[in-house]
Amino acid sequence: MSEDEGPPTDSVFVRIFRVVIPNVLRRRFALKFGVVLLVMAASVGVIGIVATQGMTNQVEDNVENEYENLAVQEADLIANELDRHKLTAQLLSTNPEWGANSTEDLRRNLRIERSDLDAVSDILVIDRRTTTAARYVAAGAGTEADQDVTQAGREWVSDLSFAQADETKLSDVYRVGGEYVVGIVSPVGVSQQRLLLVEVSVADISATLRGAERAEGGFTEIVNHTGIVQMSERSSGLLEPYATNDRTLAPLENAKQVRQDSTQRAGVISNMGASTAIIDESYTVGYAPVDGTDWYVLVHAPRSSVFGFVQTVSNWGTIATVAGVLLIGLVGATLGVSTSRSINRLRDRADAMESGDLDVAIHSNRIDDIGRLYDSFGNMRDALKRQIQEAEQARKEAEVSRAEAMELSTYLQDKAEEYSAIMQQCSKGDLTQRMEPDGENEAMDRIAEDFNEMIDELEKTTGQLKRFAEEVNDAGDVVQKSAESVRDASEQVADSIQKISDDAHEEMDRLDTLSKTMDKTIQQLETVADDNDIDVTAQLADLRDVAETVNDIAELTEQTMAEAENVAGAAEEQAAELSEVTQQAEDLTRYARPLGDVLGSFETEAEHEFYFPTGPGSSPTDDGA
Repeated sequence: MSEDEGPPTDSVFVRIFRVVIPNVLRRRFALKFGVVLLVMAASVGVIGIVATQGMTNQVEDNVENEYENLAVQEADLIANELDRHKLTAQLLSTNPEWGANSTEDLRRNLRIERSDLDAVSDILVIDRRTTTAARYVAAGAGTEADQDVTQAGREWVSDLSFAQADETKLSDVYRVGGEYVVGIVSPVGVSQQRLLLVEVSVADISATLRGAERAEGGFTEIVNHTGIVQMSERSSGLLEPYATNDRTLAPLENAKQVRQDSTQRAGVISNMGASTAIIDESYTVGYAPVDGTDWYVLVHAPRSSVFGFVQTVSNWGTIATVAGVLLIGLVGATLGVSTSRSINRLRDRADAMESGDLDVAIHSNRIDDIGRLYDSFGNMRDALKRQIQEAEQARKEAEVSRAEAMELSTYLQDKAEEYSAIMQQCSKGDLTQRMEPDGENEAMDRIAEDFNEMIDELEKTTGQLKRFAEEVNDAGDVVQKSAESVRDASEQVADSIQKISDDAHEEMDRLDTLSKTMDKTIQQLETVADDNDIDVTAQLADLRDVAETVNDIAELTEQTMAEAENVAGAAEEQAAELSEVTQQAEDLTRYARPLGDVLGSFETEAEHEFYFPTGPGSSPTDDGA
């Protein structure tokens, strides 16, 4: 069976769901589909809300960063504008004309300089009275001379010491006549008693602010460290307190902390509560310190204007999420009801088929998987009808086959009992029994033929083994008797040779003694012959020949003794080997007798016995059966 035909394997999640989800829910498709729709709708809703909130937070962060940057930009604009006017004042203070004593000359030159400068409302030369050391106006481009600075609204100048007057100083905003200005004081280079005061119009400085980049209804104010408004895009509020309570002063306090933190340039408070002194609805404030001053830029705008796009994104995200959930619910409910109705109708048809009604109508106008499932059930019903008819026909054929099988079983049982009886007789030793094939069953006839061939071979082998055991037994007896006879003969030969060897030793001793005696006699005869001049040469020669003959006989005797000893040793070795052969013959006889007894219990025909033509007691010309 291929993998596609095997049972489906469920994933881990499916098995977990089967354990967690109750059976009452698993049995109803409509309930399961409804739960799935609910989960999908909840998932879409959660995802939509989370995505919308994430997008809202991102846009809100972007807006907050934008207002921080806007506060930094406007603080830089104010700082650059003030630095430009401070540099102008420093350059003007180096003019040697400011050392003249003529008021008219000073006024003429001051007016000329003021006409060349933008945003400068007045330029004054401030002198110190020799009697009281009080500051007074020596000359001004638009101010009458010989006025005390306190009477002209320039009290801050009188508070400057000479040490402080040695460098350029920037004042807070003050009012001269009907105009708000910022004063810049720089020491006159040609006189240590004089100061050059340049007054810059606050309105001109405020005009550099980027009001167009703020949200609708927004404005910027510059506040000093004491909380007094120095500049404002509103028509009122200059030189007035920025706020009257700690809550609305929070942006200023945060801006002071930013000035102390070298890692931060600006900040923003996205949601400030409504204040009648500032904005009568929730608003956003971006703040940044102005470099070179103790001023702080505060950029205001209604929260509804600042975060209007954020709210729009949030609203449309919520609308899209709700619409997605409703769409899933509507489409899912439509599909679920239709599918559930079709499945229930199909289940009813399947129940009818299960009850035995195979004529039930199974049809659907759907062309999707449900419609194909209807077609599959219809095909299954038709196939089931055909299978039932075929099964009925097969049942009848099976009954006939069963009768034939019973008859065959009876025959096989009888034949098996017959063959079993023959096998039992063979197992008891009667190898003359044979099975008779009757031609009724090919398999049983083949078993009988194979068994008969096996018994024939076994009978032949058993007959041969029986005869072989008898021959081995007889041969063992003959070999044992022959070995004992040869061993006895060998022992007798050894004894005889030993006696001959002993006699040869005695004879050799006598010959040796005779040889020595003859040698001694020859020496004596030679001595006597020499003393008496007797000629015994011939006799001595004969004696020497006799002595040599005796020596030869002695050597021959010695050789005979050696050969006799070798023969005796060989006879002893032969006797030992014959003893071993006798023992092996006895063992062979002892093993052959039990084998012969066992094989004797088998009954075989004489024609199957085997004869050994070269066995013990047989001549080389005997014929074997």
